Amino acid sequence: MVNGTKYSPMQFIKFGSYRQHDAQIKEPIEWVVLEVNDQDALLVSRYGLDCKKYHRYWADIAWENCDLRKWLNDEFLNEAFSEEELQRIKLSEVVNDDNPKHRIRGGNNTQDRVFCLSLAEAERYFKNDSERRCQPTDLAIAHWAFVSDDGHCWWWLRSPGFNQYHTSGVYAAGSLDPDGVCVDGDHYVVRPALRLIWESAAAV
Repeated sequence: MVNGTKYSPMQFIKFGSYRQHDAQIKEPIEWVVLEVNDQDALLVSRYGLDCKKYHRYWADIAWENCDLRKWLNDEFLNEAFSEEELQRIKLSEVVNDDNPKHRIRGGNNTQDRVFCLSLAEAERYFKNDSERRCQPTDLAIAHWAFVSDDGHCWWWLRSPGFNQYHTSGVYAAGSLDPDGVCVDGDHYVVRPALRLIWESAAAV
């Protein structure tokens, strides 16, 4: 709740800042509200903020040990949020479910302030493919993000694909990809997710 206003799923709020259109200038990050409870809200970035590999080389790797998790909870976290904002981001118990199609183990649960959504979450919190579609920022495009003819991008999930050398994602059209792409794939964007205590958010 912010200034007496409680938000609903699929509304937008602004929190933190990151380079998006100019490599030198930070701009407010827009987030989509996915879930609301009395203490906090689950958010995912409205846009694909950057283009990063899930892991720097092709390997049998789960979310717990991948480079993307380390980047989100270190470099991104410290660049995107002030000290005051950091205190308002919940340390979440992240459940790493197995791939439901291929029965590939998701790995140990983790505690993260920032994370990627899982296959189950990407299915649960969006009503349809259209809601899952994502546009990349100019920075992500400069870092080699794939962009479809209608301006949408592929984005990472944290669940494994058909083996742990592959990671699930979301196609540009918004459909889920449980088979996944190589963990060292170059062209997928990052849509960070986090749980935010309501008092820290500001309405768009």
